[in-house]
Amino acid sequence: MRVLLTLILVSLAALASAGALAQTWPNKPIKLLVGFPPGGSTDVAARILAAKLSQSLGETVIVDNRAGASGNLAAEAVARAEPDGYTLMMVATSFAAAPAFFDKLSWDPTKDFTPVSLVATVPILAVTTPGLGVKSVADLVAYAKAHPGKLNMASPGPTTLTRLSGELFKQTANIDWVTVHYKGGAPAMNDMLAGTTQVMFANISDVLAQVRAGKLDAIAVATPKRSALAPEIPTFAESGYPDFVFQTWQAVVGPAGLPPAVVAKLNTAIRDAMAQPDTRRQFQNLGTDVATGTPAELGALLASEVDKIKRVAKSVGATNTN
Repeated sequence: MRVLLTLILVSLAALASAGALAQTWPNKPIKLLVGFPPGGSTDVAARILAAKLSQSLGETVIVDNRAGASGNLAAEAVARAEPDGYTLMMVATSFAAAPAFFDKLSWDPTKDFTPVSLVATVPILAVTTPGLGVKSVADLVAYAKAHPGKLNMASPGPTTLTRLSGELFKQTANIDWVTVHYKGGAPAMNDMLAGTTQVMFANISDVLAQVRAGKLDAIAVATPKRSALAPEIPTFAESGYPDFVFQTWQAVVGPAGLPPAVVAKLNTAIRDAMAQPDTRRQFQNLGTDVATGTPAELGALLASEVDKIKRVAKSVGATNTN
């Protein structure tokens, strides 16, 4: 009986402490960690969001770049941080991809973090070379089936998410092509423009200018709905592949155990910030679509993405980089 009473009192004390924290939070600067160097898209997005949150929360939100190990150093720091709402992280899809590519992670994206809010999505666009005469998903599948193994797909690297999206579509459509790996997106793009490779799955921001210049043909975006960045381009779902969705994204998470009231306050602040027209414009200039949601929705996305990326990476041998 005494043990039970003690447990009840401890639980009540914890609830009271969490409630008090939520009422006074924030009362000091908040760190928003980014696992990449300054200047990249995730860093720039974090700085735009941090400025907005600083205004709405009344405390400075400081972007803290902890680059290294493909973002793993920052993730480990946040996973081990006190769950008090003062240490957060802006993550990208590589956060969910880490379990597929690293054997010895000291953290788990679905167990060691509290989902707060999705922030933006980055559409992946499939493009082809104009000389191929392929203008749609149906054309691409028909051509690949008529010429098995004759198409070359440009990949910016074996473990890149854009490469995996192309491999997943190849499996989904039951077609065959040769994947050609490059050391980065620039050389991959150069060979696409030269016609050495004929198919590429890439972040829309990396290829849209070439599409609009007539140097590449847009086939479809691998997003649930059309992108505001290029609303004229259809989705794979509209093109007969309703289950083919593969997009990169950015989101905010915190350490596991963040008080629900703090999570709710943060989620509301982020959604309000992302709803502002100037924020939307700034994110679209980065080649991203604003996309928010509830913490539960982000949690479901993380679990789904971890599973999907593991499965696709394993099927093509793109695993275990350490």
